Amino acid sequence: MAFLARSSMHSNHSCLIALAAALSMMAIAGSGLEAEEILHVDSSTSSPGSARQWVYDGTQSSIGNAGPEIVLGTKGGLESVVPDLHLSFDGDVPADSGGRWRVETFGPYERAGDARLGDGAGVFKAPLTHLVVTPGEKALFIPNLPIEDLSIEFWIKPTRADSGEIVFLWKANRITGKTSFSQQISCIVLRNRLVFGFINFFTAPDGKPSTISLPGVSTLVPGVWSHHLVRFDASTGLLEYLMNGSAEAISYATSTGKQSGTIFTPIPGGSGRLEIAQNYTGLIDEFSIIPSFIADAVLRRYPASGGSVLSPVLDLGATNTSLLSIGARFKTPGESAVHWSYRLTDSSVAWRDETQSWMAFSPGDELKTDGSPPRGRYIQIRMELYPDASGERSPSISSIKIRYETDRPPSPPSSIAASSGDKRITVRWSQVSEADIGGYMVYYGLASGDYFGTGATEGPSPIHVNGQKSSSLTLNGLKNGTLYFVAVAAVDGAHPPHIGELSRETSARPSRVSP
Repeated sequence: MAFLARSSMHSNHSCLIALAAALSMMAIAGSGLEAEEILHVDSSTSSPGSARQWVYDGTQSSIGNAGPEIVLGTKGGLESVVPDLHLSFDGDVPADSGGRWRVETFGPYERAGDARLGDGAGVFKAPLTHLVVTPGEKALFIPNLPIEDLSIEFWIKPTRADSGEIVFLWKANRITGKTSFSQQISCIVLRNRLVFGFINFFTAPDGKPSTISLPGVSTLVPGVWSHHLVRFDASTGLLEYLMNGSAEAISYATSTGKQSGTIFTPIPGGSGRLEIAQNYTGLIDEFSIIPSFIADAVLRRYPASGGSVLSPVLDLGATNTSLLSIGARFKTPGESAVHWSYRLTDSSVAWRDETQSWMAFSPGDELKTDGSPPRGRYIQIRMELYPDASGERSPSISSIKIRYETDRPPSPPSSIAASSGDKRITVRWSQVSEADIGGYMVYYGLASGDYFGTGATEGPSPIHVNGQKSSSLTLNGLKNGTLYFVAVAAVDGAHPPHIGELSRETSARPSRVSP
């Protein structure tokens, strides 16, 4: 019986059930009978003998309505880029994931479970709650240091979307020669639309002031999430605003305001600070400043490529165990899907990640290989999860049920007898009728129950006799007059084989004269 360590959320009642099941299996094993067993597994299950536990790639374990479950993870558009500033709002306190910016929270901040991506979103209530974010020494917005490509993206879910609400505001001082300019990057709500403004952020070669505005045309819908991306291409001067992946406004940070002019360079000013939700009521999620031009906005909650999860190596307790079926409790909303596979072996040491030994299966179906159940002691399960067509719904896996039948050691011969001869003993036993018998082990020794005998021409105890139909063995080269004690056990055909319980004991004394 395989014992698996469970998380602390399981009750003592489960432990008592496991203990009772183990005792029951021991009783059945002693009787020589076969019995079906079931191993229940979920994402809280751990296997002490496994080198690794659950391995998640684009997936995660979460707490569902009925307990732990496996679902796709949400990363948004940050899988292939490294943001300079990233506020995920997944923690209780907002923090930059890269540690380049210092984040201060003002007012009664809350984290909402109604996140667009990840585990949480920031809740802001004007004018009480806002963030002040200042760049550190390793941040992108180092004073007077030119920037190349740049993108700013975030999700918002406004409560009202009133004119005058400020989603974010960057303020700094820009000094050109002897002239000081006030610098701003702003995102405000005007007539239910977002307007982005850049004042003296893009620097003209002649040092003159510059102002660029990107007014949106699509309206914000209160209570609905929307994605916003502003991106700058340093090679062309293109400055573009996209809402939910569609272009809202286009401009060029050039001397002509067109693609043909001299390109202005974005240069942050000194003493800069970024205020987020300075005057905004609603939710904000996944706020990022990225030092690259984001060509394709990722708007899906889950990537179309999906993700995978690998279970620990689970021990079924004995080699040559028959794997009957693998069931599961799972949901696949819409067009979402889960692809299942397993691998099974008697020695998990030989497994490598690149080994192509995975077998596809459908949960609940009987497993057959050449007409018989696959056999092995160690099993590992791989699940590949794919979202629905919209990328908004994930499959979920609550539990896995592994049905198997342990290949128990064979029963002992029901009868045994020994007859004496000159320096020899002939041992005879009844054949064991079980189908997978591969042979027998003959034990001999000089004391009752002590079968470490030596001296027989056939070798020291025990001696293997090959063949299911074998029923006798003569031990030669023994000492006349010495009493030898003998017992026999059946051996099955597993690799390595299982040796069954010993038969009853018998004895005989070699002699030149037959008794």
